[in-house]
Amino acid sequence: MLFESVPLGVYCIVLTAALGLCMGSFLNCLAWRMTHGESIMRGRSHCTDCGHPLAARDLVPVFSWLLSHGRCRYCGKRVSARYPLTEIICACGYVSILITYGLSAETIELVAFFSVLLVLSLTDLDDYVIPNATIVAAIAIRLTYLVYGGLTGAFDLLPTLGRTLLNGVIVVVPVIVLALVMDRVLGRDSLGGGDVKLLFVAGLYFGWQQCLFLLIVACVIGILFAFVGPGGKSDDQSEDEEGNKSRHIPFGPAIAIACWIVMLVGSQTVEWYLGLFGI
Repeated sequence: MLFESVPLGVYCIVLTAALGLCMGSFLNCLAWRMTHGESIMRGRSHCTDCGHPLAARDLVPVFSWLLSHGRCRYCGKRVSARYPLTEIICACGYVSILITYGLSAETIELVAFFSVLLVLSLTDLDDYVIPNATIVAAIAIRLTYLVYGGLTGAFDLLPTLGRTLLNGVIVVVPVIVLALVMDRVLGRDSLGGGDVKLLFVAGLYFGWQQCLFLLIVACVIGILFAFVGPGGKSDDQSEDEEGNKSRHIPFGPAIAIACWIVMLVGSQTVEWYLGLFGI
């Protein structure tokens, strides 16, 4: 059992969901400020249209949006449904990780990593950019967990650090080679630098075997997103050297979703697949 008792489990899940809703609101604000050049350390939350500072009643996750009928109380402009949706996604992500890993240091690590994935997904959708700050944050979270595990005796620190770095390299080098080949064939960039960095980070967290599964999932999600997703900005088309228009598709969110799926079922899926061959 992940929890000692049912009441404890329910309490932890409710508390985690509430934390996820609040963090979803904060992370949404963080992503918006990162793509609009505003300070992430100073300044009150405000309406993105009229700039009016928001009161406490405007900042209650999900409920403020519902009670205001999706509009700003000060200027009446429509507030995107992305805000409550992000809050709900964050809560679901936190709860799913808690249920999968229980009360553990690994849960804290993966919840923090999920938060970073959510921020970079939003910035990629908005501005086709995965900020270096999110990559650095993800690496710092992983290193902190590894150092903690080494200090508490959960594993040998130096060998684990070495294997972790090797996994990242094993994942990212073939991706870079494939991207260079595709760039030459297509005559345009096939994979952004931020996507490559994110895949390196995924290798640090999951290892090369689970990352093979991650890449398959990410590609499938990316293809689906290309057909049904809205893309980023409204002017998300460009022309190649021959004048053909191509639509920009942010791949970061697909990788982020795949990372989440691997968190939940990655190891089980790899074990099941290898078991088919008696490995």
